[in-house]
This record gives sequence, structure tokens and C-alpha cells, in this order.
Amino acid sequence: MKVFDSKKIVLPVIWVVTTVSLGVWWLFLGLRQNRMATELASRLGSQIDIDFLEKLERQSSMIKMEGTFFLFLLVSGGATLVWLTFREEKRNKLIHDFFSTVTHEMKTPLASLRLQAESLLAEGVDAGKDKLLHRLLKDSDRIESQMNKAIYLASLMRSEGLYLEELDLRHWEESLREEWSELDIQTDWKETKVLADRRALESIFRNLLENSVQHGGATKVKILSEPISGNKIKFKFEDNGKGFSGNFNLLGRLFLRHTSTSGTGVGLYIAEKLAGRMDGNFSVRNSESGGFLAELILPSYSQRRSGT
Repeated sequence: MKVFDSKKIVLPVIWVVTTVSLGVWWLFLGLRQNRMATELASRLGSQIDIDFLEKLERQSSMIKMEGTFFLFLLVSGGATLVWLTFREEKRNKLIHDFFSTVTHEMKTPLASLRLQAESLLAEGVDAGKDKLLHRLLKDSDRIESQMNKAIYLASLMRSEGLYLEELDLRHWEESLREEWSELDIQTDWKETKVLADRRALESIFRNLLENSVQHGGATKVKILSEPISGNKIKFKFEDNGKGFSGNFNLLGRLFLRHTSTSGTGVGLYIAEKLAGRMDGNFSVRNSESGGFLAELILPSYSQRRSGT
């Protein structure tokens, strides 16, 4: 089993080899220059002062001692750097495996809980229990969303690659409306084919819609798409919620709560990082109507076709 990313280990190894090689070269160059000066002095014979020859000898000894000590520092420091990189990669993998195992183990009982709650709703219960069951389903959705964010956050920390493919978003409209029945989702696709990773793009859409509902109190979201220059597609997510009143430069920073009721910033952080990993761009601001507006720019599928 591969316990670390070899690419991240190779870089410090290359740095160590390069710096040690330069150190050895400088050491031998200094000794060679000193030896040449000594030989030249010996050829001149009596014209050279004895003190000068002794200085050259002392200088040679200093170059050897200081050069050896310098090489020792380079080797020991480089070895420490390689070891720390290896240990960090191993720790990151352990954290990622922990998140993967825990979320996998939690999804099974969570799915069972949802199924039982939906079965009770289908059988028909009194109004009080019906309200509690709906709340249970909502909380289970929230737990599942947080687990998915944890998985993506761990993947981003490990810089795992994405699989870019052609996606036609026209097939997503119905599933979005079913999943977010509390939202009035309006779409206007002027361009639907995009080059992206399916799971990454679904995560971005889900995080933005979740942000509108939970933190903006929105009831309506407009999702627009249009082609722009450079074979790109711009998506605009605009809701009718209360917007954001804090510092936008800090919005999306991990685990930073702007108010006592605000989120942890994980959702928008993941959206920004995933967009960048797909050669795109992500930005947020308040709309003219006061709601929350997010813009996502991604490569269109025509960019791949024109490049092949």
C-alpha cells in the first residue's frame, strides 16, 4: 500500500542533493584555489615570506573544517526536511483514511434512519410526530452534508486529482429541485456543456444551495449560465436571502465564524478550491437586490475539443 505521495518526497530529496553537490563543489574549489596559491608561492621561492606560506596553510585548514561543518549542516538539515515531509504525508494519509472510514461507517446507519423515518411518514402519523420526523430527516441531511464536506476537505489537503469530463447540466435540473424542495430553483442555461469533475461540481452546487438556505434564509435561487471569452462558462447563483454583512475577504476562510449563527466556512472554501483545481474561478458578493451572489467560471467542453 502506498503510504505517501512520492512526488512530495522527491522535491526535498532533489533540493538536498543539489545543495550538497554545490557545497562539495565549493569546498573543492576553495581547496584547489588555495593549493594553486601555495604551489605558486613555492615556485617563487625566497621571494615569498614564510608567514605568507603559513597563512595559506592555515587558510587551507580553515576551508576543510568549515566546509566539512557546512556540508554536515546541509546533509543533516536536508535529511530532517525529508523525514518531516514523509511524516507529514503519512499523517495526512492517516487523517484522510480516518475520515473515509468514519463517514463510510456512519452513512449506513444514517441511511437506515432516513428509511425508517420516511416509512413512518408514509404510514401517516399525527401532526406532532410528523413535524418531528421531518426535522429528523432534515438533521440527517445536514449530518450527511457535513460528512461529505469532511471527505472533500481531506481530499483537498492531500491534493488528490480530479477527473475532468464533459457534463451536460440540463439533466441536473430535476435532481436539484427534488433534493432542494424547499427552494424555488430557476435555471436559465445558455450553455450547458462544461468540462468538470462530476463529484466536485455537484459539491459546489450543493454547498452554494445549502449556504442560501441555512445562512441566507433564501426561498428562491436563480442559476444562470452563459459563455464568456476564452472558452469559459460563467455560472451565477443568486438568491433572495439576506446576503452577507461581514468582510467578504474573510468569507470562506476555514473555521472562521463571522457571527454566533454563521457557518464554519468549509462549504465556500471547498467551492473555491475545487473551482481552482478544475482550472476555474470562484467569487462571491452581494447582489443588487441584497441577496447572496456567487459566480463560478469553468472551462467549456469546446475548450477540450479545440485543443485536440
